[in-house]
Amino acid sequence: MFNSIKIKLVVLFIAVFSFFFAGLEIFLYYELEDLVVSLADERLKSEVETLANMIIVEEVQHTELSAELSELASASTGVYAEKLSGHYYQIVAPDGKIIVRSPSLSKADAALPVVPGSQTPDYRTVTGPDNAPLRIVTRIYVFAGGAMTFQAGDSLTDTYRLLSSFRNVVLALFPVAFVLCGVGVFIVTGFALKPLKDFSSKIGEVTEENLNERIEEKGLARELKPLAGDFNTMLGRLEESFSRQKRFLSNASHELRTPTTIIKSFCDVTLNRERTAEYYREAIARIKESVDRMCEIIDRTLVISRLDTREAQFKHEKMDLMDVMKNVIRIIEPSAERKSISISLSGGPAVVKADREGLIQVFTNIVENAIKYNVEDGRIDIGITESNGMAKVRMEDTGIGIPAGEIDRIFDRFYRVDAARNVTVGSGLGLSIVRSIVEAHGGRVEVESEPGKGSVFTVCLPLNTEQRNGHH
Repeated sequence: MFNSIKIKLVVLFIAVFSFFFAGLEIFLYYELEDLVVSLADERLKSEVETLANMIIVEEVQHTELSAELSELASASTGVYAEKLSGHYYQIVAPDGKIIVRSPSLSKADAALPVVPGSQTPDYRTVTGPDNAPLRIVTRIYVFAGGAMTFQAGDSLTDTYRLLSSFRNVVLALFPVAFVLCGVGVFIVTGFALKPLKDFSSKIGEVTEENLNERIEEKGLARELKPLAGDFNTMLGRLEESFSRQKRFLSNASHELRTPTTIIKSFCDVTLNRERTAEYYREAIARIKESVDRMCEIIDRTLVISRLDTREAQFKHEKMDLMDVMKNVIRIIEPSAERKSISISLSGGPAVVKADREGLIQVFTNIVENAIKYNVEDGRIDIGITESNGMAKVRMEDTGIGIPAGEIDRIFDRFYRVDAARNVTVGSGLGLSIVRSIVEAHGGRVEVESEPGKGSVFTVCLPLNTEQRNGHH
């Protein structure tokens, strides 16, 4: 269930909402509590100041203080006249004796707790005479007759009842808001994710048969456009890959059809009636040629397959390309002599770290092609140089050349230049293998050619850095 993006979004929102709502409730609760308590403190402060001012006035007018105190203690109207009304005041003499109490206290023979005071108001919450929470203020005023402590108190019962009502309302609203927000988020996320669902549906319609189709980016949500672009790029690569695969199978079938047709034809004709020994030998020789051609195509196809799947194992070792090329020339020299083609090798040592058999196969393929498509008494010039951290093997021939429009295609599998088809038989896989091996070594193959004048193949490979560092 939690693999669903929709469910994850709903759960995440509800979690964040719950945290925020709970935090907001706690914040508002304490803010409200501070507010009502502050209002109570302001009223208590005002009450104490009023009591003190009355004493001050009497003292200035030289009126009998005891009479004024007696009048304060016997007030019989207002909230202070009701027994334990929750509103109280009292005045304490310097010796700690209570000299004045509000009727709300005296009628119950109760008193406020006397706490140490100062000329600065002291606010605190205590338990009142009726065992209810009480907010009191204590302040000392100095008169001519001495210092007296004034106290006033208000019950917090109504305040706590208000806070409790607020808390209960919030707690009652929380589940409702929780459910409504959860449903709302579920609906909104469903609507928001609908383009993704439609996009997924379009992707699901892509098959091998319609790889040429693309996801329409126009009208897509902004967040999905990069995904659609990447997917279309991937479709293009898949289409090209499938196309190459089909061409590969088609070309392989075509290339194998010719030798198999020859084998079948010779077998049918030979078995049709008795033949001479000479004819049998000739037929078997032709069949062997066709089998050899088939084996070559199959072997090269397997090499390409291993290179594509990176199953080919290269054994990297330090080697001098000059030595490699000398070995290659020894291998292909008999073929060159049959066409009276001269081969020259120039340049200096160039050490690389590579697979020896792989490089021999690379250079042998290129030089063999230079022999196949060269003219009688032609020439192949091979030069080895170093440049910009790369070893370069330049192989120039005096052959038939390659048209400019076909240079980019000669490395395609089974592709053969039209002019070459009339010169010699080939599988069209050699140069594809060459490029794959060279690129697997971190190098590249460059081609320059002009029809009728010849071609230049340059293989560039990274120089062995260990050797160069040691040299310097």
